[in-house]
Amino acid sequence: MQSPPRISVVVPALNEEAHIEQCLACLSRQTLAPDLFEVILVDNGSTDRTVARAEQFADRLPLHILTLPRCTISELRNRGSSEATGRILAFLDADCMPEPDWLEKALILADDDILWGAHYLVQRDATWVGRIWFRHQATEETGEVPFLPAGCLFVTRAAFDALGGFNPAVQTSEDVDLCSRAWRKGMKVMAYPSLAVYHEGTPRTLARFYRQNRWHGKHVLRVFLAELPSTRNLPLILLTVYTFVALWAIPLVFVLAFPRHIGLAAIPLALLLLPPLLLAAVKAIRSRSPGDFAGLFVLYLTYLLARAAALAQIPNRRRR
Repeated sequence: MQSPPRISVVVPALNEEAHIEQCLACLSRQTLAPDLFEVILVDNGSTDRTVARAEQFADRLPLHILTLPRCTISELRNRGSSEATGRILAFLDADCMPEPDWLEKALILADDDILWGAHYLVQRDATWVGRIWFRHQATEETGEVPFLPAGCLFVTRAAFDALGGFNPAVQTSEDVDLCSRAWRKGMKVMAYPSLAVYHEGTPRTLARFYRQNRWHGKHVLRVFLAELPSTRNLPLILLTVYTFVALWAIPLVFVLAFPRHIGLAAIPLALLLLPPLLLAAVKAIRSRSPGDFAGLFVLYLTYLLARAAALAQIPNRRRR
């Protein structure tokens, strides 16, 4: 009788025909023996050719395709995990491309008391949006970190079950929620840059960067409240609230001061611009990259506006 695979790779997908072939091709080139891993694709009711393109890999991968339409990303990952037979669960997004030794390296680092993985690498042909943003984020962190993205995350089956899986009520920031619960249980969250995957979903335009962060910010407040009394994410919450108040103060002051004291509207505008200016300056100075200051300022301002919009629950018409 064939022994169960040691690693089960769970890949959620929704209309990913542009990336799914490349993702599965990367998995088919893994140096880990094919009988030591399986791939479980959980499709969220794609209306494009995601499933058809994935089926082409049936003879190259130990591939299982499940369909679970109109569910949260947490439910997709949990469903894939429930069908998995491996002792280790690997979570990979459909727009993430691992190196050939990704699974082999992850197997060496396996531990029941940790969640392990890496932050993303920006795609090789990224625009300035992706290059500048990710150059100054957590892409090179090693060791204990607050959280890891669920698009490149490993956990043993025993630890995942002990944590209760991903929270199905959390539509975004489900990886932050899982890692926070792991920390509270005394587990470590470990980043190993050698496991980093290329994220083809990295925004290429400022508009896409805004939409992506507005989406990701939808449930940040809910996750923060669930973490209390821990206040690890309090600075981000306060900064988001600050931006929200300053943003709406601009038209309010304009109306109240018009026409005699219209110049007072510059005060909330200056207050709105101050945090991204300071953040950009600190990042540029610490990294000795003064040339990135202008780009960082624009990106931080866009990021904070997106998170403020998410806080106001402004609807996002584009479904993830």
